[in-house]
Amino acid sequence: MKFTLSLTPSTKIILGWTVIISVGLYGFTLARDSVVSNRKSLMDIRKRIREQTRTEKEAELESKAAEKEKHKIVT
Repeated sequence: MKFTLSLTPSTKIILGWTVIISVGLYGFTLARDSVVSNRKSLMDIRKRIREQTRTEKEAELESKAAEKEKHKIVT
């Protein structure tokens, strides 16, 4: 005995829209996660650059202060 399922045109349309919406939402979720991940990595890079710049400036100021102290004339 062979069983066949006959779908009405409205059922086919509903199934088509269900597939389209599901694939669209999944694609949106993947794209959103990718954007969030890229932004997070860029923010981490910028944070490291800011910290490195700050430590370099502090070290430069300390070395300049040490140079001034070294060349200071004692009266």
